[in-house]
Amino acid sequence: MVIIVIGGGFAGAAAACRLAGDGHPPILLERAGRLGGRAGSFYLPRRDEEIDYGQHVTMRCCTVFQGFLQRIGATSVLRFQRELSIPILHLGRISRLSSSLLPGPLHLAPSLLSYRPLPLRDRLAGLRAGLSLLLDRRRDEMTFADWLDDHGQEGLAVDRLWDPICIATLNARSSRVGLSAARTVLRVGLFRPGAADIGLFVRPFSQVFSAARRYIEKRGGTVRVSSPVRSVLIEGGRISGIETADGEAIEADAVIAAVPPDELGRILPEGAIDLPAFSFSPIVDLHLWFDRPVMDEEFVIPVGSPVGPVFDLSKTRGDGPLTHIVVSQSAADDWIDRPVDEIAERLVSSLRDLLPAVRRAVLVDRLALKHREATFIPVPGIDWIRPSAKTPIAGLYLAGDWTATGWPATIEGAVRSGIVAAARLEGEL
Repeated sequence: MVIIVIGGGFAGAAAACRLAGDGHPPILLERAGRLGGRAGSFYLPRRDEEIDYGQHVTMRCCTVFQGFLQRIGATSVLRFQRELSIPILHLGRISRLSSSLLPGPLHLAPSLLSYRPLPLRDRLAGLRAGLSLLLDRRRDEMTFADWLDDHGQEGLAVDRLWDPICIATLNARSSRVGLSAARTVLRVGLFRPGAADIGLFVRPFSQVFSAARRYIEKRGGTVRVSSPVRSVLIEGGRISGIETADGEAIEADAVIAAVPPDELGRILPEGAIDLPAFSFSPIVDLHLWFDRPVMDEEFVIPVGSPVGPVFDLSKTRGDGPLTHIVVSQSAADDWIDRPVDEIAERLVSSLRDLLPAVRRAVLVDRLALKHREATFIPVPGIDWIRPSAKTPIAGLYLAGDWTATGWPATIEGAVRSGIVAAARLEGEL
């Protein structure tokens, strides 16, 4: 039996590894010259360094992703905090959202009550709103911002507490995301003790995908990069194979398409399946290399500032003679169309206000990476249109963080989708 997996990002790699491990070695086709998709890496010669296309973190509640790393022998790329500690930077001072010994969700109460970016009255109101969200069982959809407004959360509370959480986890502000998406993130992650412990990647993502490739090939599978698919072939309502961009036809009994919806629409026959329309949110990552250390933490999340989360890769990865930091601008609608010089100038200027050591440091190099359609926006009602792994076409399965995983657009959601698609395929063999 010939099984083809299209797309070598986390969804496709997870599907291919599941199939190979279960004795159904697939052919994995990736159009780029390397695996990874939006989460891949590339070599930057002038810095002699591998750079990830996106700056990612994970949480301890992302258990399926951790299982995937364990399967392929790549757990060393990830390091978790011993306990939750999120440094929030405001007016030059650090406040921490951290976990206490209290049961969830009260384990967050002590740090929230001492959260300096908000007045005490807003801290108390935020704690009440969090408890209300845990108990809320409404099924009608609305924006999270509307729900917050109904529960007395507005102004500073949204700007300095709820929006930073939404932007960090959903890549959109509370005014654009649905209540169910925000509630899932908070219930599964922050409201459970230990679940939101931050996982930082201490190695480039290329090492994850190299391990995945070895796993697949060792078990008889085939991995082909620089192999774009021109079309998926369907005969009599079922999969018959694929055709590559250079005209090669490969017969197949089943295909898992682990590509974004716009690419899927291009390679499927017109009208083959109904594809939902998504809105997407951009991310801009600005890499900066300084001649000296500029921050004490491995990462900080500024509030009340135009600067997004700042990561010190020199501390996380411990390599290179220079200090390498990344400013990750999520929900970057206001940044994505600006020239790179303007982005760098504005963000570095703001960093000098946030981190005094930047004023004394020499900026040696910089690199801006733009991701126009980084993640889909979980607008109200989106779960009703996200497709399942099984399609009406016999032998065709879908994977990707945009499918019906129950998770937002995360690595965890992508890995879950690939495993589910492979399991559905195996169940019908």
